[in-house]
Amino acid sequence: MQKIALFSLLLLHHSLLAQQYIWSTDTVVQSEPNYAVNKYQDILRYHDPFMYLVYPAITPIVQRKIPLAEGEGKKGYMVEGQFAYRFVIFKGKYYSYPSLQKLRITFDVDLLLRLTRDNNSYPILPYNDKFGIGIDYLWTKTDKLSSDKCTQAWTTLQVHHYSNGEYDSSLINSPVRRNNYRSGDFSTNYFRVLMNTGSQSWQHSILSASLGYQREMDFGGPFTRSQDLRDYYGFDRLLLALQWASKPSLVVMTHQNRAAKKMEKVKVEKRRQVTLRTEMEYIAGDLSRFEGARKYRTGWHTYLTFMPSITNDVGLIAHTYLGRDYLNIRFDDVVFIAEAGVYVKFNSR
Repeated sequence: MQKIALFSLLLLHHSLLAQQYIWSTDTVVQSEPNYAVNKYQDILRYHDPFMYLVYPAITPIVQRKIPLAEGEGKKGYMVEGQFAYRFVIFKGKYYSYPSLQKLRITFDVDLLLRLTRDNNSYPILPYNDKFGIGIDYLWTKTDKLSSDKCTQAWTTLQVHHYSNGEYDSSLINSPVRRNNYRSGDFSTNYFRVLMNTGSQSWQHSILSASLGYQREMDFGGPFTRSQDLRDYYGFDRLLLALQWASKPSLVVMTHQNRAAKKMEKVKVEKRRQVTLRTEMEYIAGDLSRFEGARKYRTGWHTYLTFMPSITNDVGLIAHTYLGRDYLNIRFDDVVFIAEAGVYVKFNSR
C-alpha cells in the first residue's frame, strides 16, 4: 500500500495559482498589454498531455498466445496514472521582440505507470519514461489574437527519449514470439512535428485540430534505439488529433456562511468545463516481424474531462483506447482499454 500512497501523491500534487481563461469578454482585460500573448499561452496549455489517476479495465482484442503470468497483470490492474507536464524554459512576453512573443520552449516530462493486482505487493509494470525538449511557435500575428474570431495556427516540435529503464532481453525465452513484459529492455528516441490550428465557434467553444509526423531515431550512447525494435515496433507514425473544449459555463450555488455570527446565505459562482479530445496514430513502414497477417497499425485514444470548477486543479476523466498497448514493451499486445478517475491540471503561468 505504500507504493499506492506514494504513487497517488506524485500524481495529485498540484499548484495553487488560478488560471485565466481565454474566453474573457471583459474589455478591461483585453486592453492589458499582455492579453494577446497570454491568450496564446492559454491555448497551448489546453493541448498539453493530460495528467490522471484512473482505474483501468484492459481487454485483449487478439487472443494472447501466452497467458499473462504473475507480475504481468494476470489478476488485472489496480491503477494507472500519468504524470505529464511541459515545464516552461522560455515563453514570450508582451515586451519581447515580436518573433519571440510567439515562442515557447519547454522541458517535457511524461511518466506513465500501471499497478497490477498480482500478489500482495501490487507490482508496478515497467513504466513509460519520456523526457526531452519541445518548441512551440505561433504563425498567427499576435495583434489578431484579441479578436474572438481569430484562428490560431502554430507548430510544435519535440525531441524525446522514450524508455522503460529495464535491462533484460526484449523477448521471453519461448518458441512463441512474445515480448518480455516484466523486464524487457525498451529504448528509443523520437522526433515529432505537429501543425496545429484552433478557433472559437459561435458558442465560444474552442475547436482545434493537429496533424503531424513522428520518426524514431537512434542517437547512440545512453540514447540508443533498441535493435529488437527494427521492423517490429514501427519507426514512422502519422498523427492526428481533434479537440473540443466548451466555454466555461457559469453556475451559481447557494451556501450557508457558517463563519458569520448569524447564519446567512452566500452565493458562490463556479465555472464548469468539459473537454473532448481524440488522438490517433498510424504506424507506417516495415512491420514484417510483428506477428500475424494483420499488423494493427492504428491506435486511437479518446479522452473526456469534466472540471467542476476551473479555479480548482482536480477534475474527472474518462479514457478509452484501442490498438497496441501504449505501455512501452507491451506494444505487441493488442487491447481495448477503458478507464475512469481523476485528472489534474497545473494552472501556474
